[in-house]
This record gives sequence, structure tokens and C-alpha cells, in this order.
Amino acid sequence: SWVWSFTFSGAWRCMGGSVKISVIFIALTLLLAAAPSVADNAAAAADSGSAILPGNPLEGSQLFSAKGCLRCHAINSVGGVGGPDLGQGILKRSLLDIAGVMWNHSPGMAHVIEERRAERPLFKAPEMASLLAFLYYSGSLEAPGDAAVGERLFREKQCQICHSLGGKGGKHGPALDSYSKYASPIYLSVGLWNRGKTMAGVMEVLGISRPTFEKNNIPDLFAYIRSFGRSVERVYAQPGSPRNGEKLFVQKRCIECHSVTPQGDPTRANLRARLIKGSLMTIAGAMWNHGPKMWADMARRGIAPSSLSAEEMSDIIGYLYFLQFIDPAGVAERGRVVFQEKRCAKCHLAPEKGAAQGADFAKSDKLKTQLEVVTEMWNHASTMEEKMLKESVEWPVFRGGEMADLVAYLISLRGGK
Repeated sequence: SWVWSFTFSGAWRCMGGSVKISVIFIALTLLLAAAPSVADNAAAAADSGSAILPGNPLEGSQLFSAKGCLRCHAINSVGGVGGPDLGQGILKRSLLDIAGVMWNHSPGMAHVIEERRAERPLFKAPEMASLLAFLYYSGSLEAPGDAAVGERLFREKQCQICHSLGGKGGKHGPALDSYSKYASPIYLSVGLWNRGKTMAGVMEVLGISRPTFEKNNIPDLFAYIRSFGRSVERVYAQPGSPRNGEKLFVQKRCIECHSVTPQGDPTRANLRARLIKGSLMTIAGAMWNHGPKMWADMARRGIAPSSLSAEEMSDIIGYLYFLQFIDPAGVAERGRVVFQEKRCAKCHLAPEKGAAQGADFAKSDKLKTQLEVVTEMWNHASTMEEKMLKESVEWPVFRGGEMADLVAYLISLRGGK
């Protein structure tokens, strides 16, 4: 829902630079309903592992440039070509899974860094959190919509019956030409949310089937609407703050009807398991498609939807997108098996056996949190590779969930210290 201009002179800058990448995020609707207190819901949100949510998801772009990642990796064709383009959604994974991918490719990256006579970048835990959040967020950068496809959809979805463009169309709803000045569909999503129930009533009176949106329908429609713009004015939106969005999710009482924890709640719709997977366009379409059901639920409770500002919608969208970034809790017992199978005890002291050639995980002061563990693994990867070569130990590769389990096990070794 934003059009960005990216410049890599040490940071990504919003709305300024030489390379433009259209990013379309659009309509999300939120179910607001009465239930437990805000304090109770705040505690429930905290239990979701949300401490890793970024305040600004683009903050890590500065590290991406400053640490030299840009020399080998691009984001949507902006950057180096030595490694894969990380803007293509390949890192649309949880924090620990992204850390696992980085670990898996560490030897190859180390050799390229050595060939280029560069220094391997080292990180502090907060820096690692910021970088991984940015890499996850980069998967949300979608290609611009197709105006020609949007024109066809505008007719097929019968938008012209109520709305006009370029002086042609219905007058039951507002003319959409004014939206062409917006570089971000976030403003259109605000209009859809704030007027959604009224729109549904008008469509019912006119006998119009309520349209549903699939795949890239929304960015294509927005591209068509923007094609009617004649003014050079452009109104941009800042990227949403997932951290602020989490607070709004509680304050607006969305959490009272929507579960955000991995295990879910049978009495609430589990956004983590169902609606919040895939791209932002997929999320937006699913939320729009479920609008009538949500309004019906609100009507039964005697609650009217509250209006949202563009900033509030932007923050909530950012939060919902980042739900998949939060790892489900790892299982220490499974992690113990991973520790054994990957032959970590060959160098690291563990309760079962092993020689203390490497860090004693039970005593280290730098391995108290998930971020500290993955940061230290990255920072010491080159040293570990040298030792593994001497010991004839194959470089361990982590598959989905294994990193989370291993980290849970390593933290458990501290015994609460």
C-alpha cells in the first residue's frame, strides 16, 4: 500500500531516490466487539511473543547497506547479483527460520566475502532483530498492479454502477478520481473500512452482488484508479509500525474476537493460522471477503465498527503482516535431539557428554534469549566452520522448526540462570 523510492546510500529512504518499487497493501477490516478488559487483552497480546515486533520495519535497511549485504544481495533488483534477490519472498518466514537460512548458507557467504577481501559483518542482538525484521518485510514488496487488468475488473465487479471515474459511472457512491493522487492504497483501504457497512447496504438495495477479491485483484484495481490522475500531487503514507499496531489491536478490541497465538482459541478466529498467511494482498482480499460475516457478528453484539485513520490502518496492517514473523515456541526436548543429530556436542559441552572446545551454553551470559543465540551463532560461524573442518564434522543444515527447537534447548540449559 505504499509506493517507495529506495536509495541505498546507507539507508532506505521513503519517497526519495532513484529506484521506485510499487508496493500495494490494501483493505483490511477488523472485528471490534465487547469482551474482557483492555488490561487482560494486553496480557494476551504479550503472550504472543511480540517482543520482536519492530517499531519501523524499514529500520534494518540501514544495516543491510552498512554491513555490506547489498554488495551481494538485491531487494527487487536493487543491489548486487552475487546472491539471491531477497525481495522475492524467499525470506517470508519466521525470525528463527530466517536465522536458520542465514546459518545454512554461512559457509558459502563466508567464501564469497573472503574472495572479495571484505570483512564478515558482525551484529549485536538488537541489530540482528532489526535486520531479520527488514528481510521479512522485504517479502511484502509486491509488483505494481496492472491498470489494464484493473479496468476489466472494474467492470466485472460492477464498481461503475456506484462509482465514477473520469466523469463516467454511477453516483450512488463517491467519484474515485480523487484517489488517484494517493501513492498509497492505504487511503483507499481506510475508505473501504470506514464506509464498508454503508456500501454493503447500498449494494443490497441495488441488487448488486458484493464483489470478492482474489490474488492481485486489489492492486490491479488501484492501478486503474490511479491511471485517471492528472495532478502531479502525490500523497504518501509512512510504513506501518507493527509495534504500534499491536497496541491498537488491543485498544480497538480486535483481540476480543481474533486470536493471534499459534495454538489459537476455539472461541475466536485464529488470524495466525488462517487469514494472515501469504502476501498482504491475500490478507486484504480475505478480510474484505469476510466483511459481511464480521458486520453480522458486530450487529448481534450491538456494536458499531469504529473509524480508523490512515496511520492507524497502516499500523494495524503492519502488525497483522508480522504475525507470521513470530515463531511458535520451540520444544526443548526436540531441540536436544537436534543438538545430538547435528553433532553440536562434538565441540560444545552439554549435560550428556562432549568436550568444552566451544562455548558452555549453560554458563554463557550471551545466550539468554532467542536473538542472543542466533546472533552469537552468526558471529562465530567462521570459527565454528574451521573447527568442523578439523573435526571432519559436516556443516549442519536446519530445516523448518529445527532452529526454534534447538534455541529452546540451549536456553533451557541455563536452568533459569
